[in-house]
Amino acid sequence: MRDVSRKHISRILVVLLLVGLVAASLGVASNAIWTDSEDVDANVFSTGTLDISTNPTTALVTYSDMAPGDSTGGQSLTVSNAGGLDLRYAVTMTADNTDSKGLYAELDLTIREEGTDCTTFDGTVLYGPDLPFLLTGDLIGDPTQGADTGDRTLTASNSEVLCFKVDLPIDAPNSVQGASTTAVFTFEAEQTDNNP
Repeated sequence: MRDVSRKHISRILVVLLLVGLVAASLGVASNAIWTDSEDVDANVFSTGTLDISTNPTTALVTYSDMAPGDSTGGQSLTVSNAGGLDLRYAVTMTADNTDSKGLYAELDLTIREEGTDCTTFDGTVLYGPDLPFLLTGDLIGDPTQGADTGDRTLTASNSEVLCFKVDLPIDAPNSVQGASTTAVFTFEAEQTDNNP
């Protein structure tokens, strides 16, 4: 019986040794898998810019010693989008009344698209005619965020010309004799992308 047990144990050991060798050879084979990889590099992200500018930047419409019936005539203003993003803009105005004579309320302001040219002053009306200066208010569009009625749009790297004209009506009252007012036109821009 002992011989049988020893033979049996010897066979079991031989089987275990063979299983171990097979497992070892499989392990070696599994470590021989070829691999490769590829990097996708240079993933650069940058943000765009909003850059609205005007030309001229000061003294667009001026007139000294105006008399009733005088007009500045059409004056051109180029609005440019020098940024990389499309934008929309609105125009607001403030005027002063430091002499308390109220000249701002007597002056008529008209703003038009360019049309033929600003001297001809025949483009589509954007503001006016016969609408007075405002102490403060919206002229074109609305600077509130989002698309508003009257907002102007400019694609990246483009510009447009607006024409401004200021008149002192023939029936201006005597009370504005010797009066003055200074106005500031503000162009406020916002992105159009992802901004309903």
